[in-house]
Amino acid sequence: MGIPEIINSLAMIFIMIIPGIVLSKKGMINEEHSKGISSIVVNLTWPCLVISAMQIPYSRQTLLDSGYIFIIMFVAFAIAFALSYLTVKFVKFKIEKSYLFTFMLIFGNTGFIGIPVINALYGKNAVFYASIVEMVNNIFLFTIGIILIQLSAGVKAKINLKGMLTPGMFGIIIGFALFLLNLELPGFIGDSISIIGAATTPLSMIVIGVQLGHISIKELLGDKNLYLLSFMKLLIIPAAVFLLLRFGLKDVSLLAKVIIIEFAMPVAACTTIFSQQYNGDVAFSTKGVMLTTIFSIITIPIFAVLLTL
Repeated sequence: MGIPEIINSLAMIFIMIIPGIVLSKKGMINEEHSKGISSIVVNLTWPCLVISAMQIPYSRQTLLDSGYIFIIMFVAFAIAFALSYLTVKFVKFKIEKSYLFTFMLIFGNTGFIGIPVINALYGKNAVFYASIVEMVNNIFLFTIGIILIQLSAGVKAKINLKGMLTPGMFGIIIGFALFLLNLELPGFIGDSISIIGAATTPLSMIVIGVQLGHISIKELLGDKNLYLLSFMKLLIIPAAVFLLLRFGLKDVSLLAKVIIIEFAMPVAACTTIFSQQYNGDVAFSTKGVMLTTIFSIITIPIFAVLLTL
């Protein structure tokens, strides 16, 4: 895919944010409506998109590629964690905020935004690999991630493995099992799942638009720590992963592109949900998610183009 095609694909996705902003500003979609649409995406369309993307013939090479992704993701997460640790030490945050800041730097929106972006850039086959990335991300999220959130809220750390059992994870498990068994869903079932999954991108972008429409730009731009968060999350960390894969491992494959783009995603939307759950700093979490999402409209295309060179 050339640079014009990449820009066109990403523009096509991000322009879908505009209707959400307009509908939000006009009062036609409120917070409750947004939550309802999000629930449809998380519990239905996104799992269907993953299952549909994993409907590819079994091959030993694809299985080996999946194992390779697991290994690289562990290394990439270690790099992200190290950079996050150095950042909070340099800035000298209060201990609680340092844990939250670390969480926000490590975990990106690999599902809600990442999957649609990967689908638009590299097609359905790439979504298979993006789903493996999401699986690894969830393993870290509901172990190390939950501990970081709990510590940021002053709560006793306790891992919640049940949290991994999300509809999205079930979608990954079902899709991967069908791949391993080399089973193809009957036409009418497979086609229905594919059509439902195709709704993920527009619905996800509209929801993001609605969320952006509810925020105060003045308040969002007033915290200098959010700029540091955005700089590290959207540029430095994905750049480090890029250097690891492109120059360290000499890897220019589709797998490498998927991993790098996924690490270029904005702060995970679940940051706000977890902060609410454990009575943490919800305001900072929300602003971090929103500002990095806005800036990612610029930074994701930068890395997408960079990966063509």
